[in-house]
Amino acid sequence: MSTAGAQNTHNKDIDDGTLIYAPDQSGASVVNQGDIVVFDTTLNGGSGGARTAVTQADLAKYIGVATQNSILNSLNDILLTLEVAFKNVFNFKTTAGDVYTHLAPVYFNETADAQTVTVSTNSGARTVKIGYVILPNEFIMNGTLSVTGAAGVTIPIAVVATYPTPTLA
Repeated sequence: MSTAGAQNTHNKDIDDGTLIYAPDQSGASVVNQGDIVVFDTTLNGGSGGARTAVTQADLAKYIGVATQNSILNSLNDILLTLEVAFKNVFNFKTTAGDVYTHLAPVYFNETADAQTVTVSTNSGARTVKIGYVILPNEFIMNGTLSVTGAAGVTIPIAVVATYPTPTLA
């Protein structure tokens, strides 16, 4: 199946929530499994590709979460495809001091890494929602309606990608 250019070429039924993108073929930016991923039209000679989010501005083209690494293969060539999930539930690192409640929106925390979320909008500077907190049923049944962020604490997030459109049409 072709992965040429900026096309969203998927090898699975779109209902499974994943699409296949071309990663940065230069090898300058490595995507790790679980990274928040954006589409960058300047990659791969202008044909575009997926890379890890670094700034809030990158999130204008937020496409989802990497389900695999964009690593060098055994022949030292960069893998030509990167699977990105645009819907599903993933565990993300939390920001210390944040209080995460069930169904609260979360945002990429650009001051940490590409696997850390925050509930803070940073006075409106963070506008693109990565997804929503999904507390486990046993938490809710036991009356635990929030989790406080700290080092080593992860939280399940239902991912909601927004690029190229909310429906990925």
